[in-house]
This record gives sequence, structure tokens and C-alpha cells, in this order.
Amino acid sequence: MQMKQYPSRHRMTVNGLRTALAVLAVTIGGCQQDSMMLSQAEPQPSVRDKFPISVTKQQETMPLSPVLVGKKLGNSDTRLVTDFAGKFLKDGHGQLAVVLPSVPASPQATGQMAAINEVLENRGVPASRIEWRIATPGAPSPSVAPAAGGGAAGSAPLIFSFTRYVASVERECGDWEKDTSDDPDNQPWANFGCASQHNLAAMVADPLDIKQPRPTTPVDVDRRTVVIKAYREGEATSTERTEGEKGTVSEVAK
Repeated sequence: MQMKQYPSRHRMTVNGLRTALAVLAVTIGGCQQDSMMLSQAEPQPSVRDKFPISVTKQQETMPLSPVLVGKKLGNSDTRLVTDFAGKFLKDGHGQLAVVLPSVPASPQATGQMAAINEVLENRGVPASRIEWRIATPGAPSPSVAPAAGGGAAGSAPLIFSFTRYVASVERECGDWEKDTSDDPDNQPWANFGCASQHNLAAMVADPLDIKQPRPTTPVDVDRRTVVIKAYREGEATSTERTEGEKGTVSEVAK
């Protein structure tokens, strides 16, 4: 009598598992094709492009009708010129211009020029950066604020002026429309970098540095000669420190 053979329980289990995995793979593949959408990633703009810092040129002016006390400016006029010169040394570019209403043809006018030059020199403004100009004959008078100082009524004032640069960010911060707690794209939010750009524009010492680099300072020819000479002779090229400049590690840190 011939016995009929049946597959073992182990073989049936393995075959069933393979079949189930195959069906599951087909099902998942179909779901992925139906639900997953691949899109082209778009490059995100940099913070400098989103919140650009603009650097603009502004003209600082101060009208003054100076009054002489002897051969010097009065205390009030001296203070005004000194303060304006300080602003020029801090933020000014180019020349500090002093515009005269007409050609100085009187001792009083020449005395005012000499007194102003003395105040500017005492404040530290180099003579090479002081430029005296004559207002264009026949041109309309510039619209300026009432003259400071105690000049004679109706007399045209002298106009002090210099150029400075101002940095600012046109776009304001505060766009919180996007829910940053739920961001599957993992992209920066709208305000990302806005505060940093505003702070940089407010804190930069010279806004012109954002627009263009400063020129390099000249090399120290004397020091370079000493270092090259020591190098050729096999000596140390670094500066020797005194005992007071040398540091030691504290015992506490050991």
C-alpha cells in the first residue's frame, strides 16, 4: 500500500510566511506609488538675500553764525563746532566742508575762519580734511534750520557739512504666520535671520564696511627689515617678552 506524503508543518509555515511578505510588499508598493509625491527641492534664499542691508549716503549739516570774542569763538559757538567735529571724526567720510555765503573780504570774516580752524585743530581734525568753500553766486539760499550761535540778525550763516553712511534693513521682523512647531519640510521660518541683520546694521561701526572693504594699512618697513635680517642670520624672529609679560599656570588649575 502506497502512503501519501504531506508537507511538513514547518514547510507550510515557511511558504505561508513568504506568500504573506510578498503580498505585503506589493500592497506597500502600491500605497507608495499612490501617496508619495517626490518634488524638486528648491534652494532657500540666504539671510542676506531675504533681509538685505542697504547702505545710503547722508549729508550732515549745521548752520552757524559765529560770534568772535576777541580773536576766538565764544563758548557757545566753540561747543557747537567741537561737537560737530567729533561727529565728523567718528562717522565722516571725505572732507569737513565749511561753506561761506560770500568771499571773505572783511577782517571779521577772516577772523572767523581763523578761529574756526583753531577749534577744529584742537579737536583733532587734520588740516588736510578741512575744506572752505564759497556759495555759488546767484544761487538760491539753501533751506536750513535757524542758525545756531549769536550772529547778527539776517546775516547768512556758515554751513558746516560732511558725508556719512547709514545702514538699514528695509524689511521689518514679526512675520509669525507659519507654525514652527509643525514643519515637516524642515525649512527656516520667515523671520529666520531678520533680527541678526537688523542688529548688524545698528551696531556696525562704519556702515561703508558693508558696502566695500577698507584699504589695507601700509606695512611696517622697519619691522620687516629687522625680521628678515634675524631670519637670514638664524636668530629668533619673534619679539622677546619681559618677565612681567610672561604668564604662568596657576597652581589651582594643576
